[in-house]
Amino acid sequence: MELKIVEFIQSFSSPFLDGLFGLLTRFGEGFFFCAVFLILYWCFSYNYAFKFATFYVASVCVNGIVKLIVNRPRPWMDSSAIENKMPATGLSFPSGHSQSVATISTFITYDVYKNKNSKNWIKITTLVTLVLLCLTVGFSRIYLGQHYLTDVIVGLMLGVSLIFLFNYLYNKLVPKIKKSINLEMVLAALSTLMLACVVIVGFFELGLSYSDKLSIFKYTAIVVGLTVGFVLSNRFIVSIKETAFQKVIKAIIGLIVVFGIYALLCLIPQINHFIVAVCVLLTTLIATFVYPMVFNLVLSKIKKD
Repeated sequence: MELKIVEFIQSFSSPFLDGLFGLLTRFGEGFFFCAVFLILYWCFSYNYAFKFATFYVASVCVNGIVKLIVNRPRPWMDSSAIENKMPATGLSFPSGHSQSVATISTFITYDVYKNKNSKNWIKITTLVTLVLLCLTVGFSRIYLGQHYLTDVIVGLMLGVSLIFLFNYLYNKLVPKIKKSINLEMVLAALSTLMLACVVIVGFFELGLSYSDKLSIFKYTAIVVGLTVGFVLSNRFIVSIKETAFQKVIKAIIGLIVVFGIYALLCLIPQINHFIVAVCVLLTTLIATFVYPMVFNLVLSKIKKD
């Protein structure tokens, strides 16, 4: 039955829709998470950004565990009548893209509604926009032949419910242990652990695939970059008051700069894992320390003049 649903949706295929849904499905990928994380990091607070990252990573881990338990192949693997319109690996249930965008959207919407200063039009606009985004990304996964309808529905439900669960646990547990938590130390410990994994993977034959090794190197570079960037930001960036407009400008320019630099670095021949890791590390450092420091210095100078 579900195969027929995918076949029916793909019966309306066209080059335009292929391009449109191929673009929209990207909102369920890592770049959207990175963009939201950086906006929160630059424009709100470091701790809030890391809270968001923790919730997101936990949701991704839950998705991976459920996929391994259910072990459901993707629709295009089950039927030759279904076209695989976008390369994807891994299992089908639940949809990672759907869960990812639902996790991000629910995190944002939850805090917008919880904020007593949020006006009704902001709450409604946020809710409608992000619900449409979730539904669009979910539909795109079916159109592209990557998931069944139930994959998408469960993915969306998991993304929403996990944020409520994480917020409940956060509100219950964090106030009791917050004073004993040192984010710098936590990040430093995590960086050390990840670096140890890189040494093991890089110098010992473990039977891992190239993509698995590459993922370990990338994630290690991200964690180390976040740690160093966070520590340097706390030490050297002087906080200044910014208007809502200035924050919007900061976010727009920052995203263009960071993703632009990463795109340029990707032009370097990535002949091994270490080169890829260095490119990711440099981008993360620029995003978490260099750019916010430069922006604040420029803004301070403009205010003085």
